[in-house]
Amino acid sequence: MAGIDKKLALWEQNGLITPDQVDEILAFENGDNASPNNWWLYSLLVLGSAIIGLGVISLIAANWANIPDSVKLAADFLLLGSTAAAIIWQYDKTSGHWFDALIMIFLILCLATIGLIAQIYHIHGQWYHGLLLWSVITFPLTIFSRNVFVRFFWVSLFLHGFVWSCIAFADQGLGKNFQAMPAIFLFAPLAAAFFYLLTQRIKPITHFASSFYFWFEVAGLVALIAIDLIRSGGDDQTFNIAWYIPSWLVAALVIGLIVTRNDYSLLNKALLISALVLLLFYYQPNILFSGHTRYTFAALDAVQPVSLWMADDVRAPLLTTLILFLYAIHAGNCGHHRTFNMITFLIGLRFVVLYFQAMGGLAATGIGLIVSGLMIIGIAWFWYSSRERLQNWSKRLAS
Repeated sequence: MAGIDKKLALWEQNGLITPDQVDEILAFENGDNASPNNWWLYSLLVLGSAIIGLGVISLIAANWANIPDSVKLAADFLLLGSTAAAIIWQYDKTSGHWFDALIMIFLILCLATIGLIAQIYHIHGQWYHGLLLWSVITFPLTIFSRNVFVRFFWVSLFLHGFVWSCIAFADQGLGKNFQAMPAIFLFAPLAAAFFYLLTQRIKPITHFASSFYFWFEVAGLVALIAIDLIRSGGDDQTFNIAWYIPSWLVAALVIGLIVTRNDYSLLNKALLISALVLLLFYYQPNILFSGHTRYTFAALDAVQPVSLWMADDVRAPLLTTLILFLYAIHAGNCGHHRTFNMITFLIGLRFVVLYFQAMGGLAATGIGLIVSGLMIIGIAWFWYSSRERLQNWSKRLAS
């Protein structure tokens, strides 16, 4: 409440609100309406529940070998049943903190139950298959949660299970083949984007959209950084078409959802589809990149040095910057201020990294360090002073 007190005092001093309005706002924030925003209380309840669960698991693990399988299953289902009964009992309560904490406990118990059954009956399978099964059986309960943390927890595990399961289904032996990791990096943001656009259209599950959107942005940045490092480093990646089939299929679905979305302008649709197509090309070797052409200072011993515009380690950051630029314009004219600021900052940061890549020898000298420092300060100043104008410009593009 300290933050809002300072803001209210400032607004009152500048004549934006009256003293009576200050009292009414404070009464509202301190009253019953404040209880849903007590995130710290909810976090402590969830943390306490998790610690209790870990304590129970530790006690059981210490005596695990001496416990009969029938007792393990009976105790497990007793815990599940008791937790389910407590959830039903808390459903009609005014405060939803205990209700969501119990749902969290039930979700963890369901995950533990899958592992227990797999161990007792010697069911062989991959961890991502277990996560996918857990996601399916717990989804109906998660719909009733009232706090974003429970939904975020479910979305996080679901996306992991879904992404790994799809890539493994497309090509067997994924568990031992780390060459398929680029396909994982590409598929993750596409899957998150698909479920984000889908959940926004289905009213009962629209509250899942924010969690999918978060993972879309995180996975998208990871995918872009990963492929930038691969292409800039001249990695001649082994390409297996089966790994990328899920990405192409989901990308087609995402494009379809973008095209049919009514609240997106024609510009927004073109920006998103262009960024998506460029990302798909980025991940396909031998289309835009050869893996052998280098230009920058780190590649003085390259077998095949080429001109500036033909080098992989120059074209890669330029393509990264173009994808970020397209998405930044979309975020700007959609009013996503934080995303716009973050993306424009990353664009400037990528230019700085490219400078040190290309001018590594110069940067080692005194004059080079001075020039490098001035360049970093200039980029920082330009970004800070121009971000609002850039965002307003991107908004005007959509009008």
